[in-house]
Amino acid sequence: MNQMLPLFKKEFIESWRNFKFAAILIVFAIIGILSPFTALILPDILGMVMDDSGITVEIPESTTLDSYMQFFSNMNQMGLVIFVIVFGSILTHEFSRNTLVNLVTKGLKRTNVIVVKALFLMLVWTIGYALSALVAYMYTIYYWDEPVDHLVLAFAMTWVYGLFIISLILLASTLFTNSFIAVLFSVVAAVIVMLMAGIHPDAAAYLPQYLIGNNVGLLAGEIDPEDVLGSMAITAVLSLVFILLAIIRFKKVPMN
Repeated sequence: MNQMLPLFKKEFIESWRNFKFAAILIVFAIIGILSPFTALILPDILGMVMDDSGITVEIPESTTLDSYMQFFSNMNQMGLVIFVIVFGSILTHEFSRNTLVNLVTKGLKRTNVIVVKALFLMLVWTIGYALSALVAYMYTIYYWDEPVDHLVLAFAMTWVYGLFIISLILLASTLFTNSFIAVLFSVVAAVIVMLMAGIHPDAAAYLPQYLIGNNVGLLAGEIDPEDVLGSMAITAVLSLVFILLAIIRFKKVPMN
């Protein structure tokens, strides 16, 4: 604990000074603001396009579900991608600058390095995502004020998936210590593999990817809460396993 607190403070100060933490807060807040607003004005935009084209089609008014559909679409794609790009180098930049060599030789436990970075990334992700979800929720009830069921669980699905992505970043960083690009491609490759595995219907419901593909389905009543619990549990276990593997691998990385 004596080693972890200074390390955590170091991560926070660095991320604030280089604007990474603030960038996540700003981008995620924008996602929370624009998602309901986009859902609100989309029928009007489509109506104007149809009128200009001479097509007469009755476009239904937007609803609460449309707002959350926009939010989860933006967060599950753009939000997560931006998070990976901004914080994907959290470990590789330590190797490129050789900042860990002196600390490790002076007695810093390698396990603490991975644990602190994991906890810090989880904190940043949780604060940023909670801010975005809260903003989206407030604007949604302001524009529509239509209650939906299982909203907290729907939000939690993306949050748990974000923790899984963090574990992938750390594991990939211990495998490719000097290349952020390799880390980025590793995360992308893992997502592609899950998408391909999800083609099989028997496997799809138990993959992490299931969580970010069914937020709106849960809100719309197309699936039950029990249907996502298995995927959430497996995703949480995989996240823990990947972090443990990152710790084991990091202990074997040469420091020179």
